[in-house]
Amino acid sequence: MDSASGGAGSGTNAGSSEEQRQRGVWILVAAALAFAVLVLPQVVEDDDKTSFAGALPSSGSSRLPSLPSGIPSGVPSGLPSGLPSGLPTSSPPSYGSGGGGSGGGGGSVRTQQPAAPTPAPDPTAEAFRAVSPGDCLAVYDTGRGDYNTGVPYRVGCSAGNAYMWVTGVRSSSSGCTQGSGRGYMSYTSRGQTIALCLTRQFKVGYCLLAKQSGSGQSAQMRAGLMTAVDCDAKRVPSRYNQVLHITGVYKAPATRSAYDCARVQGDRTYYWSWVVNGGRTLLCTMVYQG
Repeated sequence: MDSASGGAGSGTNAGSSEEQRQRGVWILVAAALAFAVLVLPQVVEDDDKTSFAGALPSSGSSRLPSLPSGIPSGVPSGLPSGLPSGLPTSSPPSYGSGGGGSGGGGGSVRTQQPAAPTPAPDPTAEAFRAVSPGDCLAVYDTGRGDYNTGVPYRVGCSAGNAYMWVTGVRSSSSGCTQGSGRGYMSYTSRGQTIALCLTRQFKVGYCLLAKQSGSGQSAQMRAGLMTAVDCDAKRVPSRYNQVLHITGVYKAPATRSAYDCARVQGDRTYYWSWVVNGGRTLLCTMVYQG
């Protein structure tokens, strides 16, 4: 009996122990479920995976939150949102005052000025600048108050059209010596004047213009010593009425006489003469007879 009684008692005790063990398991499961519900954050994901619920990252996180998708329209990609639309991607260059101080502001800023246009070349000015003292020019007075050319055309001094010899180059015509057979031509470009001082080269056989007043013993002749003209010209400028033919160019004598221009013994030609080239040269002419 005792044995049976003991056995039955052991079975009752074993069943009680199993029931207590199962009850403890359920308590542990219930506790775990309560912890999961009350403590752990809940993550909810929709299709685009951009929404979240639960705790935000702390300020000490090493990762920045990703930018939201969809940049506002009208702003070029790569620019921060918030800028007005339509801004250019670059601005005109600017230059500071060159101050070396630290900090922002305080220095004047000027925008870059457009480069000054390159001045157009002036061929006439270049031609004047190319002339040097000792050069000879194919230039002469037309008798109409101007030269045959506005450009000082240089030629060899032995050339047939070397009418002028350049004695100097000045910044003003007032710097040129005046006198019989002397003159100048000048040109002003961009505020700068170039004046060429000229001395006429007289050559035998050439002709020049003159103005005769009176006749016979009272006749007077005023020659345009810087002029040149065709000896056979049928018409002359209105300020002149004669064509003079150059018959001789000599060294000026110490004392002048009526025979200084005679070309042969007993010459009875009526000559008109002038001392030119600063008193060093005697120019002999006669009215051109054809």
